[in-house]
Amino acid sequence: MRKSVIAILAVFAVFALLALPAAAEDLSTDKIILVFGNGYSDTNPDKVTISFGVETINPDAKKAQSENAEAMNKVIAALKKAGIKDENIKTSGYSIYSYEISEYQTGKWDIGTTVYEVTNTVQVISYEVDKAGSYIDAAVDAGANKVNSLQFGLSNEKQIIERNKAIISAVKSAKADADSVSSALGIKITGTGKISVDQSYNAVSYPNVNLKTEAMGAVMDSASTAIESGKLKTTATVSIVYTY
Repeated sequence: MRKSVIAILAVFAVFALLALPAAAEDLSTDKIILVFGNGYSDTNPDKVTISFGVETINPDAKKAQSENAEAMNKVIAALKKAGIKDENIKTSGYSIYSYEISEYQTGKWDIGTTVYEVTNTVQVISYEVDKAGSYIDAAVDAGANKVNSLQFGLSNEKQIIERNKAIISAVKSAKADADSVSSALGIKITGTGKISVDQSYNAVSYPNVNLKTEAMGAVMDSASTAIESGKLKTTATVSIVYTY
């Protein structure tokens, strides 16, 4: 039995000795260049998302709620008339809460009066970016007294197109670095190994743009609201292993 064990150990030792030079040889021939590349693509947005709000305040909770519902119905009707499709309008928030008028809150109610504030918010999406200003004008004219946020972005289709452009740009950048390294070292690139890609794009956002009820008349008496979307940048990063 002991002789058998010794024989088996001897066999394993032989295999281990044979494997060591092979492993060392693999490491010695592991000739790689690891490079990273950054790329981007600039384009005009083709999607705009706007959040509108209607805020009503009244000592009678029911009246505050009914006034709010009436105003919001007018806002939604105006947005649809302006070109927003039904499926691109959704309620994004609704709240009712009460508080007492304090000495710091001037208005039509006496100090100590309990009032109820009702806020209803809708979010709309349009793929006609150049109409963003007209949507704001239509909503405010109909009774919206808050524009909570304005965001420009890319449709799913355009995201794919711009992502591909950014990736190609990043790959070209990585390849240029690899070529510089190989030229400086006097070696020849023979192929590629592992390749990884990471990408993202950032929308342009203007949050918390609040229009108060008292300012609505001034807004609508002035020229139409001008909104400039600017360019959106889609970025991509790649890491590529080149062999030589």
